[in-house]
Amino acid sequence: MIALVNPHATNWRYRIPLSLLSIGASLEGRYSYDILDGNIDRDIATTLTKLIVERSIRYVGFTVMPGPQLHQSILLSRMIRERFPSVKIIWGGYFPTLHTNVVLRAPYVDFVIRDQGNLSFRSLIDSLEIGGDLSLIRGLSYKAGSIQHNQKQELIDPNDLPPLPYSKLNITPYIGKTYLGTRTVNYHSSVGCPFLCGFCAVAAVYKARWIGLAPERIANDLVWFKKNFNVNAVEFHDNNFFTSERRTFEFAERIVGQDFGWWGEARPDTMLQYDDATWKMLQRSGCKMIFFGAESSSQQVLNLMNKGGTQTPDTVLALVDKMKFYKIVPELSFVLGNPTNSVQDDLEQDIHYIRKIKEINPESEIVIYTYSPVHFQESDLFHASQSQGFQFPEKLDDWLLPQWQLHDLRKNPVTPWLKRNNIALIKNFERVLNAYSPTNSDLKLTRFRRQLLHLLGSWRYKMKIYTAPYELAVMQRLFRYRQPEIEGF
Repeated sequence: MIALVNPHATNWRYRIPLSLLSIGASLEGRYSYDILDGNIDRDIATTLTKLIVERSIRYVGFTVMPGPQLHQSILLSRMIRERFPSVKIIWGGYFPTLHTNVVLRAPYVDFVIRDQGNLSFRSLIDSLEIGGDLSLIRGLSYKAGSIQHNQKQELIDPNDLPPLPYSKLNITPYIGKTYLGTRTVNYHSSVGCPFLCGFCAVAAVYKARWIGLAPERIANDLVWFKKNFNVNAVEFHDNNFFTSERRTFEFAERIVGQDFGWWGEARPDTMLQYDDATWKMLQRSGCKMIFFGAESSSQQVLNLMNKGGTQTPDTVLALVDKMKFYKIVPELSFVLGNPTNSVQDDLEQDIHYIRKIKEINPESEIVIYTYSPVHFQESDLFHASQSQGFQFPEKLDDWLLPQWQLHDLRKNPVTPWLKRNNIALIKNFERVLNAYSPTNSDLKLTRFRRQLLHLLGSWRYKMKIYTAPYELAVMQRLFRYRQPEIEGF
């Protein structure tokens, strides 16, 4: 009756579609449903068509992130509307939550589930199947003459939700070799984030709300993975895994001796305040790498980003120095090219700052993004982008244009304030840095290739010559080098 679709989003590693499993958990015992994953099934249009016909599918739900997933969601939704006009099409995820009106103005989307869809999706199906008032379903937007937006769904405690129905999937293709371990899976242990960073879709959706799973449940789930699939590593795709020090300590304590390698995301100021006992427990538990949003070397830019808390540029320097002692790799993201009046100066200062981080802790992994505006009305950063000429497309089909397909990947965004020389500096420095200090997360790089890249990039890095690094581009392309990036994007 129901098809839940995870459109194609990645080419290099598959991840369990946890968002769809969450929806599926709410449907268990009430409705029949199938999960289709476009990352694994590259002919998903044919599979979906066959499923609609053979299983008499009445509802198709898409989870939609910006980028490739949005592109395939549009094409598949168009196809369904044209070939099966009676099938109801439901979108959920970050993109439709932030661009609800644009999505619903498209003739091929019937409903949008904003925020968490665990309960709202099931309530929608109930109303459509047995009758009910759509206006009472929290978090639902729909068409009724005009576009209607129901009351916001309150944050649902994940501890109150049923376990995920992993049996609906073949888990094996989702287990992969990573820097963390030979058999790695992804897991989500919390909802939301307690901060309001102006460039972040999570902040725009959850508005500083966060609730985490109990440490016992997380540990038990990982032990289950280990027992049934011989898993030995996990990537926590939480937006802020380390929000609660007590929860983090208790989880780490529970998996000591289980031979797990693991990775998660955190804030620098939060982690710098962690007790030494917690850091020792993280080390003992197998924590190998932690991702942090360093973002900028400028306090003024951090303020514009509304980083909140107590984070300063010095916070990050102190943190990477501290992590050397515990032998946990800091993975630091930077959002460059922000809409300020001193873009070139900001970029040069950021480059100097990144080099300083590498001096303090050479093991630090650096992830570089170009700022791409997020539809976050309360964000000063978004308003600064608008003041410099930025506007989102007003039609959903326009997101299929090449420039918008790349926008939310944060590599080639639509940024009117950036000049060609600004963009070139960002890309060229990143290429030189990745040659001089190749990421450990690219397991394809042999020791010889790593040494060769370092040798080729050393003279440029040491002499601060970033212009036209064509030789590095050729070698990185030849080696199919995968630059460091935040897990889950």
